Amino acid sequence: MEIIKLKHISNFRDLGGIKTQDNRTIKKHMLIRGKALTKLSKHDITKLKSVYGLKTIIDLRCTKELKEKPETKIKDVNYLWMPVSEEGILGISHEKRIHSFKSLYMMPQPVDLYRDLVSNECRTNIVNILKTILYLPEDQFSVVFHCTAGKDRTGIIAALLLSFLGVDRDKIIQDYLFTNKVFRFKANIAYIGLILAKGDLALSKKIRLSLLAKTEFINASLLTLETDFGSLDTFFKESLNISNEEKEMLRSKFLEN
Repeated sequence: MEIIKLKHISNFRDLGGIKTQDNRTIKKHMLIRGKALTKLSKHDITKLKSVYGLKTIIDLRCTKELKEKPETKIKDVNYLWMPVSEEGILGISHEKRIHSFKSLYMMPQPVDLYRDLVSNECRTNIVNILKTILYLPEDQFSVVFHCTAGKDRTGIIAALLLSFLGVDRDKIIQDYLFTNKVFRFKANIAYIGLILAKGDLALSKKIRLSLLAKTEFINASLLTLETDFGSLDTFFKESLNISNEEKEMLRSKFLEN
C-alpha cells in the first residue's frame, strides 16, 4: 500500500503492494482509493495521470453531494457516477442539509449503518460497482474509486475488492483503519467543538465515533454478507455470477505471481 500525497486532498492511497494469502501481490497503479476530487491542483492532476496512470474515476457519492461539490473533471479520464445510495444517508453521506444539529441526535449507530450499506438497494449498487471495477479493460487502469471522505462507502468497496483478491481479514482491516491517521484529529476537533457548542457529552462522543474507522464497523458489513451467503466467496460467486475459473482469471489481472 502506498500513500499518495496530493496538495489539497488527503486519504488517498494505492492498494498495490498488499500481499494475498497465497503470497501474491496486488499490482501497483491499478486500484486507488480516495476521497472526493473537488480540490485537485494542476500538479495533482499531472501526478495522478503521469505517475499513477489514472484512466478511470468512479464516484460513489449521492446526488446531493455531487451537486453541492461537483467533481473536478480531468481530460482523457473516464468518469463514472455509481452511487452506493442515490439518496443521502444520515451518518454516511456529507451533503449540507442532512446534518443539522437536530438530525445528529437521530443518527443511527455506525455498526447499523454499515450493515445497511451492504443490504437491499445498496447491496445491488455495490455489486454493480465491483463488477465495473473487476471487468474494466486493462487499458482503463488505474481506477480511483471514492466517496466524500474516503472512509465508509470507499472503505467497504476496498474491503470487498481486497477480499475478492485473496487478502486476509487482518490486512483488510488494517487498510480500513489507516483512514484514522487522517481523520483522528478532525474527529477530536468535532468532539471538543460539540461539547463547547452543546454541552452534550453523549452526542459529542457519538459524532466523534462516526468520524473514525473502527474494526467493528467494517466487520459489520463483511459479517452481514457472510451471514446472508454463508461466506464472502459464495457472495462473490453468486452476486458476480462467476465460476472458480472466471474468478481466478479476474484475480490474475490484478495480481503479480
